[in-house]
Amino acid sequence: MNNYDVIVVGSGLLGLSTAYHAQKSGARVLVIDRGSVAYEASSRATGYLSLRADDPDEAPLAGMAEKLWDTLDEELGYPTEWTQKGRLWVAFSDKQVEELKGTYKAFTRADFGFELIDADACRKLIPILSPETRAGLYTPRSGHANPQRVSQAFAWAFQDHGGTILEHTPVYSVIEEAGKVKGVKTKSGDLYAERVVLCAGGYNAKLLEPFGVLFPVATVRLEALVTTPLPPMYEVGFIGLNGLSIRQTRRGNLHANGGPHEWVDVDADSEPNKPNTPIVRNLVRRMIEAFPVAKGAQLLRTWAGVLDITRDQKTIIHRFDHPEGLLVAAGAGHGFGMAPAIGIAMSELTLNGATNAPIKGLGLERFSTLSPNWKAEKQWHAGSYNT
Repeated sequence: MNNYDVIVVGSGLLGLSTAYHAQKSGARVLVIDRGSVAYEASSRATGYLSLRADDPDEAPLAGMAEKLWDTLDEELGYPTEWTQKGRLWVAFSDKQVEELKGTYKAFTRADFGFELIDADACRKLIPILSPETRAGLYTPRSGHANPQRVSQAFAWAFQDHGGTILEHTPVYSVIEEAGKVKGVKTKSGDLYAERVVLCAGGYNAKLLEPFGVLFPVATVRLEALVTTPLPPMYEVGFIGLNGLSIRQTRRGNLHANGGPHEWVDVDADSEPNKPNTPIVRNLVRRMIEAFPVAKGAQLLRTWAGVLDITRDQKTIIHRFDHPEGLLVAAGAGHGFGMAPAIGIAMSELTLNGATNAPIKGLGLERFSTLSPNWKAEKQWHAGSYNT
């Protein structure tokens, strides 16, 4: 009973998507997590698909993910609340307008239909925008979904195909014999598989240390909030240059996050602290500055989540030659939207050793000259903020 074809460590969206596609392809797959399913970053994300138009390595994979989102409800058999009405970046000052022009220049590297629009055009997309709105950067591409629904859909669909999820079971190490992966050591004993996929966010780094791998990922605590439901007002994904992302849910809630984030450490046995702090008041202030109508809304709840960010804030997808059978993925802070495509790529790499997904340039080779002190050099110290 402790033998599987594939063990996926981490039940976030990257892990669940990988496991779903591998199980659907006929493998016997176990997903194992130290906590509950998708309890860290995945179910607490904003829910956007980032097209990564400024990055030639990631943009093709994001484009693949966009196509998959359109039929994901039918694929999984459960609702994700995916809405593809585009995405709008909004500037509220002259300084932000100049920033917006720089972003537009960067985004034209990919053909995702970005255009600079004036304040009136912005308000046609989001009528509740502040009178201080100066300009926007818009694409009809991209979209957003409900993170909790999506996590639930992948987990249920994986189990519908016969997959197994083991919660509240920390993984302490990857078992290797004669250059090949044999399984994982857990709190409940050893579990065996010849292929192990690490999708454990920042904890990937500690699992890879025994193999001499310097995995360039750090973890941060990010705060978020949601209001009580309001009448339907807009459907695009909003990103304010005041550092806030706000989407309106199917039920009318305003779901916002952003602002300073705190660097934190993670380990196998304990859940990182996720307190809300006075930063929430700052989030509320900026939400009201962007959407004055929000002044009359009530906060339904606030929370904090922990997510992983890679050194260059790009996705990592890597299959190791040694030990054979070991793979790793990290989403770099925007793994939510990319998860449908990353799951296919990781599943194919795991089962076939190759994939047709556009992952060129996303391997660990790009970090071959990374300094062992890279976190200190970036000043990404646990307990400090990114400001």
